[in-house]
Amino acid sequence: MNDHIDWNAVREDAAATLSRYVQFDTTNPPGRELQAAQWMREQVLQRQITNDVTVYEPTPGRGLVMARIPGADSLKPLLLTHHIDVVAADGAQWTHPPFSGAIADGFVWGRGTLDTKNLGIIFLLALELLRKEGATFKRGLIFQGVPDEETGGEQGMRWLVEHHLDDLDPAWVWDEGSGGFEGVFGEGILFGVSVSEKRIQHLKLVAEGDPGHASMPHANNPSETLARTLSRLLERPRPMRLSKTTATMFKTIAKTQRFPNAFILRHLANPLILRLAAGKLATDPLLNALLRDTVSVTVLNAGQKVNVIPERAEAQVDCRLLPETDAAEFHHWLRRRLDDDRVKVEIAESSPASGIAPLDTPFYEAVRAAVERHVPGADVFPIQMPGATDGRYFRQRGYAAYGLSPMILGPGDLKRVHGIDERISLDNLTLGIKIARDVIRTLCVD
Repeated sequence: MNDHIDWNAVREDAAATLSRYVQFDTTNPPGRELQAAQWMREQVLQRQITNDVTVYEPTPGRGLVMARIPGADSLKPLLLTHHIDVVAADGAQWTHPPFSGAIADGFVWGRGTLDTKNLGIIFLLALELLRKEGATFKRGLIFQGVPDEETGGEQGMRWLVEHHLDDLDPAWVWDEGSGGFEGVFGEGILFGVSVSEKRIQHLKLVAEGDPGHASMPHANNPSETLARTLSRLLERPRPMRLSKTTATMFKTIAKTQRFPNAFILRHLANPLILRLAAGKLATDPLLNALLRDTVSVTVLNAGQKVNVIPERAEAQVDCRLLPETDAAEFHHWLRRRLDDDRVKVEIAESSPASGIAPLDTPFYEAVRAAVERHVPGADVFPIQMPGATDGRYFRQRGYAAYGLSPMILGPGDLKRVHGIDERISLDNLTLGIKIARDVIRTLCVD
């Protein structure tokens, strides 16, 4: 392996390139990713990664870029993917404007630097390095940037798999989903590779009643009916359950803990120990979400005037189900908990189970080896994502899709994802390129 690389030059190039990528305002909605996708196409061409680059337009203004590197052998390709769109940002609260791409204090600042324009630049520069080293590819590669992930992927990855899955047919998919954690699961550095994710159930609860003057309260006020049912729904959460994925995760985390925590985490599969530990685990929002079906009330609508009892009240509820949960059983439980025929349940969005990517694959082992090389002492574990990613569209169809942003984040960094002052360190950008280069080389290069 040629390690005579000017990593300072790579670091500066990565910072400047990500900075430019961030400057495309691809806030979704509405997205408007086409210009950014066209720019990425030019980057692939200028860096002589491949000449086979196509920009699709699923709907006007939404851009999807796809580049192909052929392989010499008849092997299914490795798919490298990231999403171009980002969530909204209130610039008034930021240290640097969210679409400035400012490079300051050892960081690139801006919306998308962690989610997930960074991953696109990491893949881009890793591929360029391999090309410059004269690598020959036995396995083909597909590098892509897609729109519309932040609002569900209907005009992005879902469109792609519905129209072009036969042309893709990847051996493995490398997408976002997790990464390196420092000070999140105890001492030391651990890299989580997402292999599954929870199932989306977006619901609308609607209560109808008798309108009237608020000076004369009555028992059929829909706002009060809805409030009482929401209270019943939330007062006792669903029980905690451990899957094979989360059991493996906790056993890995146990290595970083002292007794008695280490013992407890290694034996969480024991129902008694899980019940004893449930209270403490529930205090951590991430661990709580990994261990149970969750219910979050997110939007409330009722009434237009303070002195008028409305005839209708609505609540939007975001439910996330564990991969093993039966959706019909969950809905039966929910209706029992509401316990009021005046409240109707409407399903706004329901996703099928995401599937689970296997651990005994060359991809997972290549990630483990690359992490061990570049972050000595770090361990790798599988993780089940509490949120949704584009990877689910492949897992639902039986493909092995993994989520990994190859960088190291602490608790403060995690709050910046979808938050204020999103940024990535230049050290993390460089680390990501090194890990990606090694993984790609292991799986695809002669």
